[in-house]
Amino acid sequence: MNNSVYILGAGSMARETYSIYKDQNKDNLISGFIVNQNLQKKQKINGVPVYDIGKYNPSTKNSVLIGAIGSPFRKNWILSLEKQEFLFDTAIHPSITIPNTVKINRGCILGHGVIVTCDILIGKHTIVNIGTNINHDCIIGDFVTIGPGVNIAGKVSIGNGSWIGIGSTIIESVKIGKNTFIGAGSVVINDIPDGVLAYGVPAKPIRKIQAKDWLKFI
Repeated sequence: MNNSVYILGAGSMARETYSIYKDQNKDNLISGFIVNQNLQKKQKINGVPVYDIGKYNPSTKNSVLIGAIGSPFRKNWILSLEKQEFLFDTAIHPSITIPNTVKINRGCILGHGVIVTCDILIGKHTIVNIGTNINHDCIIGDFVTIGPGVNIAGKVSIGNGSWIGIGSTIIESVKIGKNTFIGAGSVVINDIPDGVLAYGVPAKPIRKIQAKDWLKFI
């Protein structure tokens, strides 16, 4: 890959994504951080310019993007950019070994020390944070965010747009629905439905999730 890379976002996830490229000796490819609201006070991060998307549009032919925003709110922005024919990179830290039976779709970010075993499918634009373990035969949906230090046993499925909080454990064969939030430190031993806030040991659905919940917990 010789195209310029633009990182969507300018927060902590964006800086961690920059470090993945740096550890791959590819930080010279990073041409800018892009924000979609003019709220970013920093003009540069690690010497790389921060641009407002309204004032700067990278070329669709000579650049690729990576959506480094932990919040599931990244989805709408990324989908709109894909409609404009922007291409997306995949960032995988060099500490990770990817077996040939593991499929990782475009736009994903896998941080330092992630372990994936075999026969795993990870959907597009999913973020797997540092130190997470994903075991055999798991299916992870699109636009999922998995926090640091999560342990996912075999045959687990996680629906599109869900968030798995830091340090959570999911036992074998559990199914987690779409757009569901699992609180930090939870132990998930039963299936969790779509669109709920769930946490605890063991984790239980507390209530339907609301838009303000995402803003509060993330």
